[in-house]
Amino acid sequence: MNKNMDSHLDQLCEQIGYQFKDRSLLRQACTHKSYANEQLKKCSDNERLEFLGDAVLDLVISDVLMELFPDLPEGGLTKLRASLVSETGLSKIAEAIDLGSCLLLGKGEELTGGRHKKSILSSSLEALIAAVYVDLQKENWSLVKRLVWELFQDELPDNVDTFFSHDYKTDLQEYVQKRFGTTTTYKLLNTYGPDHQKLFEVVAMVDNKPCGSGQGTSKKQAEQFAAQEALSHFLKTDEEANK
Repeated sequence: MNKNMDSHLDQLCEQIGYQFKDRSLLRQACTHKSYANEQLKKCSDNERLEFLGDAVLDLVISDVLMELFPDLPEGGLTKLRASLVSETGLSKIAEAIDLGSCLLLGKGEELTGGRHKKSILSSSLEALIAAVYVDLQKENWSLVKRLVWELFQDELPDNVDTFFSHDYKTDLQEYVQKRFGTTTTYKLLNTYGPDHQKLFEVVAMVDNKPCGSGQGTSKKQAEQFAAQEALSHFLKTDEEANK
């Protein structure tokens, strides 16, 4: 590992507020399988750490949300957690701490912009969280919890009540029925990410025409976002027509 990469790793440690006792864990967390596969000497990639990090992350976020919202039911907690740990949410945080600059990537991934791919950034952040967890020898849970939550706290919705109050699919259907006398359908366009952290892309269709798209960690969540975008588009069109 060159001095430039070591410098990036030093900056990463400053960003997250943690200095590793076992520096090899940090290097492993930043090693993508595409890089490891190209090395003549056996090299550990970050996939196993990613697996552990996914579980640690879910536990931390679940624990914090239960403390913050003692009266919120299980369904609400699940929805709020999903919004925080989606591929998009994780990659946004990874970009904020410049994790991409620290990654070791294979030549192909490097050439195709792997440092900015959401799937790579999100999985690498999970691996980084696991590396902190393992480096602390699973003893100092409160520190792990603080480090992780400091990364995510700014992404919590400003108004949690508003976050849960809207059923955009119902709102859109009522609008479409009244204006067009028809129904709304939803089409799955694509799925992204590993099996344990899928991201779904859905488009809302009215009269077989796309009118809004959305992404989410479940099809239902993606449909809600697609309905929200479609409804916003229709209402904006109405407003402009009435000017």
